[in-house]
Amino acid sequence: MIALGRLLAPLDEASITAACGGKAVNLVRLKRMGHRVPPGLVVVDAAFQQHLCDAGLEDACRQFMLKLALLQAQEIVRASAAIRARILDAPIGRALHDQLARAYDAVWRGKLLAVRSSAAGEDARHASHAGQLDSFLGVASLTQLDEAIRRVWASFWSERNLFYARHKGAGAVRMGVIVQEQVDARYSGILFTRDPVKGPWSEDAIIEYTAGLGDRLASGELTPSRVRVRRLDLLITRDDAGGTGPDPDLAQTSLKELARIGIELESKLLAPQDIEWSVDADNRIVLLQARPITGAGACAKQDIWSNANIAENFPGPVSPFLYSIVSRGYTAYFRNLGLGFGISPRRIAAMREALDGIVGLHAGRLYYNLSNIHTALHLAPGGTWLARWFNQFTGAREFPQVVGIREGAVARAVELARIAIRTAWKYLWIPRRIARFEQTVDRYAASTHPRLLTAKGLAELADDLRGFLDIRLTRWNDAALADTAAMVCCGALRHLLSKHSASLHDSTLHGHLLSGLDGLASTRPISELWTLSREILADKGLSGLFGGASAEAIVERLASPALEDFRKRFERYLDDWGFRYSQELMLIHPTPQEDPLPIIRLLQSYARVEGPGPDAVSAQQKIIRERATAMAVARLTPAGWLRRLPFSTAGKFRLVLHAAQGAILLRERARMKQALLYTRLRHVVVRAGGELERQGLIVRRDDVFFLAVDEVLALIEGTLAHAAARATILQRRLEHERTAALEPPDSFVLEQGQAWQPGAAAPALADLNAGDSLRGSGACGGRVEGNAAVVLDVREADRVRAGDILVTRQTDPGWAAVFFLIKGLIIERGGMLSHGAIIAREYGIPAVVGVAQATQHIRSGDRLRVDGDKGVVEFCRG
Repeated sequence: MIALGRLLAPLDEASITAACGGKAVNLVRLKRMGHRVPPGLVVVDAAFQQHLCDAGLEDACRQFMLKLALLQAQEIVRASAAIRARILDAPIGRALHDQLARAYDAVWRGKLLAVRSSAAGEDARHASHAGQLDSFLGVASLTQLDEAIRRVWASFWSERNLFYARHKGAGAVRMGVIVQEQVDARYSGILFTRDPVKGPWSEDAIIEYTAGLGDRLASGELTPSRVRVRRLDLLITRDDAGGTGPDPDLAQTSLKELARIGIELESKLLAPQDIEWSVDADNRIVLLQARPITGAGACAKQDIWSNANIAENFPGPVSPFLYSIVSRGYTAYFRNLGLGFGISPRRIAAMREALDGIVGLHAGRLYYNLSNIHTALHLAPGGTWLARWFNQFTGAREFPQVVGIREGAVARAVELARIAIRTAWKYLWIPRRIARFEQTVDRYAASTHPRLLTAKGLAELADDLRGFLDIRLTRWNDAALADTAAMVCCGALRHLLSKHSASLHDSTLHGHLLSGLDGLASTRPISELWTLSREILADKGLSGLFGGASAEAIVERLASPALEDFRKRFERYLDDWGFRYSQELMLIHPTPQEDPLPIIRLLQSYARVEGPGPDAVSAQQKIIRERATAMAVARLTPAGWLRRLPFSTAGKFRLVLHAAQGAILLRERARMKQALLYTRLRHVVVRAGGELERQGLIVRRDDVFFLAVDEVLALIEGTLAHAAARATILQRRLEHERTAALEPPDSFVLEQGQAWQPGAAAPALADLNAGDSLRGSGACGGRVEGNAAVVLDVREADRVRAGDILVTRQTDPGWAAVFFLIKGLIIERGGMLSHGAIIAREYGIPAVVGVAQATQHIRSGDRLRVDGDKGVVEFCRG
């Protein structure tokens, strides 16, 4: 074992892309999968940075890359030549030279070496740098090795790579260099696991090869031999008229083994692969690199982004603090669910990259990466159904094409049996699991009540932050089970109805079957608020106050001794239910306990409403549900004696319906506690921000929301300098203000790694003429006509009058109290299990969700007809 020093690292230990580059990290991954990779070392990025510094280029190069996108072509060409010349002229530093000399004498003397680039972004999906950076073969001396390393470094600044970097979006200047023993190759070539011309869904792999080394293939000096391998059965057909080099008679067994390796790597790495390989003198296959197929062709990886459902919880630009929690939370959510259900570690490992990118930020807003979600779902057994149900659950409409995973029949059967047993066990006790989750949150809420936080110091508040993270990242699976159950059971219910009767495949019937559920947690705050409004009407003084004064005046009057009894009841309501408010998960908005004005305004609106209360309306919906159930049972199994049997179609229907209804109830209980948990987190963060401000570590208490949660903890613990924190806060605050003014679309497609940018063409609004209509999905049946109230923020809910048709972008639980005032609902975003759809069904409000650009087409005061049966919104003209 030789002492390498800090500028060289064994290739086997190259695990950090920033230090060793993408190619080196990918090679380590291949080796750990059991494939043969030539041994070698990595000249780490620190050596590259030191060389730039020695050449007097460090600051100049950094500034150049920052403004690369703005430079003219001639400026790039001039800078390229100047930088490369200085890199090549500057000698390698003494420390690196000595370490290379020791390695050369101990390991490489007398051997031919291959020196290859390994930049930070190289061999990545979104920007492979394929053909942009240089490699050198046949390096036979320490002097040649020294020169080859400098030439690889200089290739980063070649014209072709700089123009490529500008096109892809310039990144950090980081670069490793791989030094390996050169393979004594009998044959070399390249394998595409999918035909790059036909695209990622082609059924053939393509292998191009020649005798000897493959450097002339990359340079285009010769035409390779080419074969096509059918992926299904590894049937080989020649796809050329013979290469221009010596005829390489590569055995079919090697070609089939190459194709098999490629298909396996594609499955594990979740993308069609471009693999460079050699067959050595002992006829062993050696892998030299593997990277996703990229480029302008059909194999370029694209991601589908959608805010369906996620915009319901996070409707605006999110803070860096929140994103640092949400991004980790969604990854943990999906991974822990998979492990809990018994999905094999191999499948979970194959999902790793997809799971790490479940959500992303575009213009500061959260989006689902549907491509990654569907990839993860398709890697699980029954993935096609799971993906379909996920879209029904969230309201997403796009179905990305994804690469699945192959599994042997025995392994598949064992895994399915394990999943079935674990799933049955978990759902056998799911009421207990939800109760356990509720108790966990309640304990946290009790220890972080606002009254207790005033006495806590920063160390205790840091413990409260860690306590939240523990629940969100490691103890959320019980709540996630309810989500999954609702998604699967409602999807299965829809499938069963459509399979056995076309007349039953109807969103109206589906909605009726899930309405009027006893004990729906989301309705409790509404019922309690209604009761409070009846107390107001029963008291002449309160009735006059709420009927004639402004909300601000009412808040002031509540402090008077004469209203002490009502004030206590109102404060009790806020303490019990004040965690349910619009944008409750965003953290940056005041809670009703901090700002009671929105609740006061709702009470004023409720006090103007006469007629049955929310509980009575729910009871009416229960009757409709029972009638719809009886009708479905009769149609599914006409024979009365047969439908009583548990294995009849009607019996199966009752079982699935009961499961779906129960799952919705459990899911709403979990969501109620989620709201409580996040509200308590807001109080903890605001209190910590206030203490940090008092100690002079930040300027304003809400600055804390512009730090990631780990940065907040580091600032509290003293491991993050407050000057650095302030600079970060300022930069992020400015970016947040910039993105808040943007309006990205609800869904879009981007090449992987790209972010949505303003200026992209927005979908055009359709011309609306008399009689025209808008379409979406019916979430609750029935027809109603009324005036539109277009409201984008629940804080403006006082604009909604009893009997209006509410038109909005998305709803969250904070809108629920508004629903009791309206008689029709139109939402731009959402699906059958979005919160708006559930509450609409509970109160029998005809609702159409997923109506694209509804708030742009419709104006307040427009006369509308909402048909929840057909999912249609009509304009009543004249």
